[in-house]
Amino acid sequence: MTRATARRKQRGLTLLEVLVAVAVFAIFSAMAYGGLIRLLDNRERVDAERVYWRNVSLAFQRIQRDLSLARNRPPRDNTGNPDIKIPAFAGQPTDPRALGDPNVEFTRGGILVPNGSTADLQRIGYRFVDGKLMRLTWPVLDRAPLTKPQSTPLLHDVDAFEVRFNYNGAWIDRYPPLGTSKFDPVPRAVEITLALKGRGQYKRVFLIENKEK
Repeated sequence: MTRATARRKQRGLTLLEVLVAVAVFAIFSAMAYGGLIRLLDNRERVDAERVYWRNVSLAFQRIQRDLSLARNRPPRDNTGNPDIKIPAFAGQPTDPRALGDPNVEFTRGGILVPNGSTADLQRIGYRFVDGKLMRLTWPVLDRAPLTKPQSTPLLHDVDAFEVRFNYNGAWIDRYPPLGTSKFDPVPRAVEITLALKGRGQYKRVFLIENKEK
């Protein structure tokens, strides 16, 4: 081996070679970082979608359980007037007024009572207002004049919430049906149409069984 060859083998990297190596490393690092960011973004979107649809599923399950336990127990009027009858089960199209009636309101059984000395009944309601589906619960069944329900958001970003009721094999948008004094205290089934913002429209039918007449 000549002395010139040995010197070539022993010399270090030039500044240009270092700069090229750093540039290549920077390019690959940027590509790897960009891929990682996209992966994390996709994971966050997937997780958000999973949480969203889980909440929708839980909302439908809550509605189904409430309706399956509907009972024929009309609450007493909050004025104490026995001539004013409040139906055990009542429903109507959406009332846009701030203090409007719920889309559906009924007496539900099966409420856990720790002391076992009070009735296992509660007044439940659902109302669509300001893009939210709200679940209403009254603290007492036979309420006083100032009794107000507790309102809990069940779903957000709701475009529409429609309820229909099965009566004599037909679907009506009010319950009790107008113009008749003879009807089942609780409808046979309830149809709910839920329109979610940017997610489409979903329809479910809930049967009400074991209802007391």
